[in-house]
Amino acid sequence: MAALESVDVVELQVAPENLDSSGFASIWNVASASCQGELESTRALAAKLLCFLCQKGCDFVVVSTTDAEYLDAWFERDNKLLYDWKPESEKVDVLSQHAEVPFEALVSFLANNKFNPNTNYSPKRADRVDWFTNEWSVG
Repeated sequence: MAALESVDVVELQVAPENLDSSGFASIWNVASASCQGELESTRALAAKLLCFLCQKGCDFVVVSTTDAEYLDAWFERDNKLLYDWKPESEKVDVLSQHAEVPFEALVSFLANNKFNPNTNYSPKRADRVDWFTNEWSVG
């Protein structure tokens, strides 16, 4: 995570080929493009984004029905999927690769809510489950 600790501003980017026709991209693809594909930095930024979006109650995360079932089953087997969002956790990869957001809305949301990549956002476990269960749109 050292790559993000000293960053004042993260310029969010997404590769055009990773945007769908409605302007959606996975949180992972946004983090990856923003970190020039460097794995540790990508994972660290994806973790920060997940924690921030959860803590702020972002309600425009979308997941397909198939992906929602996959993630639900994973959580039943291993609750760390929603509890372990440390920058070194591969659980961040799994969750952020399935979570889709409208890129332009994400950029606005982060700016309006003053996202800071140097701040430690740490939503409570119950809030993470509630956010995933009640705020993510399935379809």
